[in-house]
Amino acid sequence: MSQTKKITLSAMMVALGTAFMIIGAVFEVLDLTVCALASLLVVFIYLEIGSYYPWLVWICTTLASGLLYPASLLWVEYALIFGVYPLMKSYIEKLPRWSWLIVKLVYANLVIWALFFICEKLLGVPFFTDEARWMRILTYILTNVAFVAYDFFITVMVRFYYEKLRPRFKRFLK
Repeated sequence: MSQTKKITLSAMMVALGTAFMIIGAVFEVLDLTVCALASLLVVFIYLEIGSYYPWLVWICTTLASGLLYPASLLWVEYALIFGVYPLMKSYIEKLPRWSWLIVKLVYANLVIWALFFICEKLLGVPFFTDEARWMRILTYILTNVAFVAYDFFITVMVRFYYEKLRPRFKRFLK
């Protein structure tokens, strides 16, 4: 694939990912869903182009979303969790098979605490309205479960892409 095609394809994915993020910011019910969809665009670039392009797509989508709709914290979630995790997943899964889950859960918990810290301390947005301890614990547990489900979602979508979609796109991506 030529350099021009790589840049064009990456720019199209940034534009589409930013559009997803804006839709999620406007319709707050869809915020995590559009983050997951936008992360699939990073996966697509990783699978088809590789190199540093997926990192650029992640960074540019984060910056464009933050600049176009800074009132929503969706771009922070995308920057810390959804956009970078598919790239981290590719490196984590190169480790021995028994250590995958442990490293992924450690990474997830570090990111969860970083997200809590950024929201509450740096941005001044309370993550919880009440200080009920059980609410924090429940949120923490559910976030870990959701993270495992998101990891499984990425794996299933990569298989689906390789089996069903890639043969259809192959002639356009030469």
